[in-house]
Amino acid sequence: MRRVTIVTGSTGGIGREFVRRISEDEDIDEIWAVGRNKEKLEKLASEYPKVVAVEADLSKGIGEISEKLNSENPEVRILVNNAGVGYLGYFENMEQEKIESLCMLNCTVPALLVSECLPYMKEGSGIINISSSSSFQPNPYLTMYSASKVFVKNFSRALGVELKKRRIKVTCSCPGWVDTGMLPKEKNGKKIHYTGMISAEKVVSKALADLRRGRELSLPSFFAKYFRLYSKYMPTKLVMGQWAWIMRKYV
Repeated sequence: MRRVTIVTGSTGGIGREFVRRISEDEDIDEIWAVGRNKEKLEKLASEYPKVVAVEADLSKGIGEISEKLNSENPEVRILVNNAGVGYLGYFENMEQEKIESLCMLNCTVPALLVSECLPYMKEGSGIINISSSSSFQPNPYLTMYSASKVFVKNFSRALGVELKKRRIKVTCSCPGWVDTGMLPKEKNGKKIHYTGMISAEKVVSKALADLRRGRELSLPSFFAKYFRLYSKYMPTKLVMGQWAWIMRKYV
């Protein structure tokens, strides 16, 4: 039985780094790299022989992955729920299609993929869900994004308790700003400063190490650890107000 890892949002940033790192793992036979861009998937497959490209628009569901699992019956060693989307701005200006797409990609898809993959997982398998340090407090102007990442974090932690009896580990990564090349450099003519930004390499390295150790949360930077404690002990209104004051000039 082939041992596979499934990585969503695999063609750039954190997802691509997961592919690179896991391709070095001798215990993994295939990496099912899931993404929408066919050309980027083909390029990824040409760079890493273990990659099997799975072209899929997850905003429309997980049908392609489900069919592949059913037809090939692999052992899923690691599931990395990385695909997601976020929008900076006033909630009232968000189109309803974007609201639905965000909820689908950030909340529904990770839960569906876990449900779909669990029958193919054995003792020692693992799940990495990518949340965010924005899950520690409500973030005005990232209203839907931060709310969706709370779902990912709470889902992951509760799931980890349920799966202990099967000895399947669940780790939720909660990075702050990550330098993936996808973040806007400026907004309304103003350069955006991302406090505590770190590399995708650091996020992935820490997440994989924490999964091996069975840690439920992965905090890959000083900023993430600090913001978690700050949000825990400071009044929510104060934290939200400070965040809003910093971000308002960009919206």
